[in-house]
Amino acid sequence: MEPNHIPLIIEFIDNNVFEDRKRKYSNALIIKFLLILQIYGISYRSAESFFRNHPDIKNVLGVKEIPNFRTLSRRARMIDWHKINNEILQSINTYKENSAIDSFIVRTCKSSTASRRKNYGNYKDPLSSWGFSTKGWQYGRKISVSFDIDSSAIVEWNVTTASLHDKNISFPLINTLKDYSYLLMDAAYDSSDIYEYVFENTNCIPIIDTNRRRGIIESRLSDARRRGIEIRKEEASRYSLRWEIERTFAILEDILGCEYIWFVRNRNYDVSVGMKIVAYNIIILLNQILDRPKRKIMDLVV
Repeated sequence: MEPNHIPLIIEFIDNNVFEDRKRKYSNALIIKFLLILQIYGISYRSAESFFRNHPDIKNVLGVKEIPNFRTLSRRARMIDWHKINNEILQSINTYKENSAIDSFIVRTCKSSTASRRKNYGNYKDPLSSWGFSTKGWQYGRKISVSFDIDSSAIVEWNVTTASLHDKNISFPLINTLKDYSYLLMDAAYDSSDIYEYVFENTNCIPIIDTNRRRGIIESRLSDARRRGIEIRKEEASRYSLRWEIERTFAILEDILGCEYIWFVRNRNYDVSVGMKIVAYNIIILLNQILDRPKRKIMDLVV
């Protein structure tokens, strides 16, 4: 990471994070530590050695002592990462034109371990399950995301078990995009319920890929789905923009470490994923501030 990036992160957090009471380590300072660790791919347990080997970063933070593993873990669970993400979004330039919703699966254990445990029904994580994605059957938690296509920023996320169908957990995310002009989704969301909800509760034009496995019999189509299928044909060129959310998932999984987050006792997956999403969005914000390409990330993430 370039030397001028960390001061920008520090300045943003100081201007947007407010304290509820006096602590040895303020909320703002803990968030700075956690975001730097996420961007550099460092675990809590390795934090002290990392900052000891990078005194320049420690000096920029203005600290002499580094919080230990237990402090970082406990305080991370106390922070409202959704609120921090909303503060970042307020600073990112968005046109509120093109948006998308989709999901990916975070694996909570190795596939071989999950398959072996399946035979005995003794999974360790009670909230993980098998779910089907473009990568085939996977065991873990499902991360559903609402996404601003034009800025590449993640608007909101939620964490569920992997077996839940995308359609059933999409309505809260649709609400976060209600002021956008277009909402793009893949065939998993091709449902009369989704179309009706978007038409009645948002300002969006839904562009949803048609699920042909369900069949397209004109006499059996609801008015909402018939209208949606017509929009999909008319907006075929715009639908290709949906691939931006797939590129973002690739960054989250391959670069920021979202593909595997092993289950351990007391792990809060909303927090674990939320920190990575906030780190991703802070990089998007830095790229805007420094007039860099929005997806220029590899030189920042080590």
